[in-house]
Amino acid sequence: MHEGHESAIFIQSGQVEVWHGQDLTEHVLLCAGDYIHIPADTPHLPVSTCEQDMTCLVARTYPQEQEGVRLLDLPAWLATRIGPLSIGNG
Repeated sequence: MHEGHESAIFIQSGQVEVWHGQDLTEHVLLCAGDYIHIPADTPHLPVSTCEQDMTCLVARTYPQEQEGVRLLDLPAWLATRIGPLSIGNG
């Protein structure tokens, strides 16, 4: 979650599933050409579910937005659906 600022994401290639909203209960599959707006303070989790790399353009309302990132616990119901996540820097 990015505290105090929003994100606009345009998918250039590939696809990604995005879980978002309170308790990550909203779900959308985005493909090349799709766009999603994530309001400020909205939990969201992009999950790559295909073998093809996904490329996107992300714009945020604050240039130092990484300082406002707050990691949240993954809801148990979602962990059973998508499996363990690997979080890294690349």
